[in-house]
Amino acid sequence: MRFFSMFGGLLLAGAALAQNTSCSPKSSDAAVVEYAYALQGLLERYYTSQPINQTFLQTATNGSRLEYYQNLLGIQRQNRLGVRALQVVGAKVPGYSNPRCNYSVPRASSGEQYVTIALGLEADVAAAFIGATAYTQSPEVSFILARLAAVHTADTTWLAAGQKGIIFPSNTSSLVPAFNPAYVLGLGNETGRLGRYLPNCVSAPSSPCDQPFFIGPLVGSVGNRTSAAAGPSSSVPSPSISPTAAARNRFAI
Repeated sequence: MRFFSMFGGLLLAGAALAQNTSCSPKSSDAAVVEYAYALQGLLERYYTSQPINQTFLQTATNGSRLEYYQNLLGIQRQNRLGVRALQVVGAKVPGYSNPRCNYSVPRASSGEQYVTIALGLEADVAAAFIGATAYTQSPEVSFILARLAAVHTADTTWLAAGQKGIIFPSNTSSLVPAFNPAYVLGLGNETGRLGRYLPNCVSAPSSPCDQPFFIGPLVGSVGNRTSAAAGPSSSVPSPSISPTAAARNRFAI
């Protein structure tokens, strides 16, 4: 009986170890976390590359009402915390190293332009983080990606509220934007493309399950473009949807 008790205990311990191992970040997550680090670092570089003050920011739309200066200082702090969080997670990922990026950040000539650029970058980075969650099967990695996506979505919403009259159109047919890494790192000025700011910085993570991940207006799908194209009942699914086309078709805040 004692043998079976010990044997049963070893089986339980082995099962627990196997479960913990299967949930731990894998070497394939290194590219995902490095990609996320590059995105987070881009925003941190933008916010810290140009000194700002209250006088400069008062020229922005609703500058005196929205307390841009104090809130942007808080956003800068959140960005630094995000970089630190990714370093903590990255330390657990086999083969991870902090990317050394030579960021090419835009420079603003006025408070209005500074806030407008920040809005565009925050929106694109939020969408990039959402898209990146499909490229990992590790709870720890997916958690930090989702958390940072929420942070940047909140930043985007606050910035948009000060710049635009309507930020939640009643006729939208899509959830919030989401972009695949390969699209985000591509060159060009289309919504969601950040490659021009990240020259030779990181490579796009491999597609999950060795199949393309298609992003549609409501859902994403591994290897099934028709399923990803499903939208509201009033719309007709498009069989030609692709990671790039899907990203272009999402509305931008």
